[in-house]
Amino acid sequence: MPAIKRFHHLQSWVGLILLVLQGLIPATAAWGQGLWERTSLLDLRAGSVRSDLARDLSAGRYALEDGTMVDLFDWYRPRVTDLNILFLTELEPSFALIWGISTGETGQKYRIDPGLWLGVFYRAELAENQVLTFAARTLLGGAMQERPCVAFYTILDAFTQVNCRLAASTLPPQDTLQFLVNEPGSIETTFSLRYEIRF
Repeated sequence: MPAIKRFHHLQSWVGLILLVLQGLIPATAAWGQGLWERTSLLDLRAGSVRSDLARDLSAGRYALEDGTMVDLFDWYRPRVTDLNILFLTELEPSFALIWGISTGETGQKYRIDPGLWLGVFYRAELAENQVLTFAARTLLGGAMQERPCVAFYTILDAFTQVNCRLAASTLPPQDTLQFLVNEPGSIETTFSLRYEIRF
């Protein structure tokens, strides 16, 4: 997808999330106004754990039956890297909502679906010099799915599906399919608890 089109797609997602947030926040003057004023950019990064997983699959090469070399990097190179944008919207002085999007990513032999980030942040002043903070976030959607190859096997005299990375292994083609990588976006769920004493 061209970068400009992806950017407009991203704007649509952000607008939709803001509409949802406005629906969740009670319709009072204090909460209903100035949503953007209480929202700040928390994180902006290209790539993710799922992107790194796809990169790990790109290591290696092997020769086909006719001697042609296959480089796995070409199959697991992203067209556009997964972009993750996270915002923090303060709902109360001690409580905030974490939200954002993962745009997804595609390569020739894998796909990372778009996803929606949701989380919370809580801060408690335990004493004048003691602070406890808790943060948690997870990704809804955003699954990473590896795609199989279709190859011709002379021993079978037929085309059949096979795990691209294991096409040259001694395993029967159908047995390699169980090693295709399929990971949910929730593998990027994080929790943090921090206790701070100020001197």
